[in-house]
Amino acid sequence: MSIRFHTDTIRPMTDWLMRRKQQNLPDEAELREILRMPDYEVEFRRYGEPGLPVCGISFEEAVDFFMNFDRKDFENPRLQYKKESFTAFYRDIDERIKHIERFTAFAPSDLRQMEELLANGLPGACLKETPQLDIILIISIGNSMGWPYDHYIDYDVANLDLLKDKDDFIHITAHEIHHIFTGAYLFPDGITGEDYFLQNFAYEGLAVHYNNNLATKGKPKKYNGGTYAMQLDDMIFYENHFDEIFDMIQNDYRSLKGKSVEEAAAVISERYERFDFKGKTIKQYPTYYFGCYMWGLIDLKYGKEKVFEAISDPPLFVKLYNSAAEEKYRFI
Repeated sequence: MSIRFHTDTIRPMTDWLMRRKQQNLPDEAELREILRMPDYEVEFRRYGEPGLPVCGISFEEAVDFFMNFDRKDFENPRLQYKKESFTAFYRDIDERIKHIERFTAFAPSDLRQMEELLANGLPGACLKETPQLDIILIISIGNSMGWPYDHYIDYDVANLDLLKDKDDFIHITAHEIHHIFTGAYLFPDGITGEDYFLQNFAYEGLAVHYNNNLATKGKPKKYNGGTYAMQLDDMIFYENHFDEIFDMIQNDYRSLKGKSVEEAAAVISERYERFDFKGKTIKQYPTYYFGCYMWGLIDLKYGKEKVFEAISDPPLFVKLYNSAAEEKYRFI
């Protein structure tokens, strides 16, 4: 596996933020030049994608955010959500930036560990030609810890303190690489609205099952050992409300019978991909936990090849899942 790290924007943006803090007079012209650097261009392309959950972020909105994050609220939900954590990063920027070196390279043993995780969670044919991957470390314009886009994986330097150690970084990177490969399998041509709905849970859920090693109610961990880079309070919330949320998923699935993919996408966006869920502010959507549960059960009983067969043949999912799940949690 070939991975190249990009860190070019860290120092210019850190220096700009330091001067902003010391002088209380942010230089907008300099900021605009920084935001035109190639790694930020990748971010704007990604946050300009149509159909992005919650909303996108424009260049001008990013300028406004960096100029005013500690001075006002923002209409853009992503930026308003980011405001609190970014302000905390800004207050402690001198210390936070000292720890970035832990995340700017992988040793050969780190790469082998990621390759093993991916081999356990992807069809064999996937890994024969691994693409060149570029990891961007950047003081981000968005709220995600990390995300995949094309052959890039992005990490927000302002959020790296959420990772406990290098093991977290290895596992979450394998999670993001897993997305790059599964994107070629999910949502096959001709998929129905109800099957599209269930495959949205596969996107995050399988990456969590194979790489973050999460146990859910009714599903053990994939491997012995720890769980990596998961938001514990979100996971406890989902476990405590498991029956209620699973009933919600069941009802939405039934309501989408005969509906279009566009209608299913709207349900996912409006009810599951949001920063507040059933009165709780969340960092990881319910698709992480319940996708890990539903699709992980199939993996544990039938193996990864059957999982990807169910992705390519969507009606097969319900049959396999129902044979692996407790009776009261079966789809009917």
